[in-house]
Amino acid sequence: MNDSKSTSNITTKQTPMSASEDEILETAPLEQEVTNASDDLKKLIAMNKQKQQAESAPQRAEINYVVRCELGAERNRNEDSCFVFSSSSGGTFPISPFGLFVVADGMGGHKNGHIASNIASRVTAKYILDKIYKPIITNYSSTPNLPPIQEVLEEAVKAAHVAIYENQPETDSGTTLTMALILGRRLYVAHVGDSRLYFKSEEKFEIVTKDHSLVQRLKDVGQYTEAAHQKYGSVLIRAVGQGDDIEVDTYMRLLPKNGRILLCSDGLWGLVSDKYIEKMLENDIAIQNSVDYLYEKSMEAGGHDNITAIIVDFTL
Repeated sequence: MNDSKSTSNITTKQTPMSASEDEILETAPLEQEVTNASDDLKKLIAMNKQKQQAESAPQRAEINYVVRCELGAERNRNEDSCFVFSSSSGGTFPISPFGLFVVADGMGGHKNGHIASNIASRVTAKYILDKIYKPIITNYSSTPNLPPIQEVLEEAVKAAHVAIYENQPETDSGTTLTMALILGRRLYVAHVGDSRLYFKSEEKFEIVTKDHSLVQRLKDVGQYTEAAHQKYGSVLIRAVGQGDDIEVDTYMRLLPKNGRILLCSDGLWGLVSDKYIEKMLENDIAIQNSVDYLYEKSMEAGGHDNITAIIVDFTL
């Protein structure tokens, strides 16, 4: 019986036999698995092609931003002002990415600081839109011949300086003013006072602007102390709207393909560490969440001043 069973097995392997209905049913699941595996492989190949196409396709230039301009915990009036403007286009003659962002912090210890900051933000914005943006959008088929951008920014700040004085000639009202213009792959900055502009990319994090404050001057000459900070922490040595003339810091730099900038008043950076600000500018945090976290952190630290923050996320 053992020999018969063994011989039967050998014969079955050597001699082709027609498959019974039961055998067909038994092999069907295996055939189905092969078919499914083939379909899955096709899907993976298609997905991989789509991914490669997406990675090789040029990224659409985008400038996204979020804003918070808040009263804070202790002030009865918001002395801060801000302005934002961004545009994009498509077609045969697309306009270069354009974004204008302004933060102004009126001097709360002076009369009508809120008016000074409002004038400064609007006058500078109008000046730049008239001198730079208007020629761009009214030139339909070629790149317009623009004036030197940094000179325009400086002239815009000086125009605001005069406008504040003319509006309130009998007061010593003044304001900080920090302004960023993204035009194509370049960042232009104009700055007076102690509001700040931070820059974050994959490679670096930095404070682009330098404070025009007595505390910063003491740091520069090696005479800074905590006592001096407590006494002179709010004293500016440069402000828009004060004095006969105004000296404006201007900067220009090429931008990477991706990055973020933060413009803010000292109601934020004075209460939140640079290390925390750097973390909040990481690209894995949505910019709305970032600006909300920064505001909440400022409030947790006392929120004794007005709090303004503009976060700009760009892909160029």
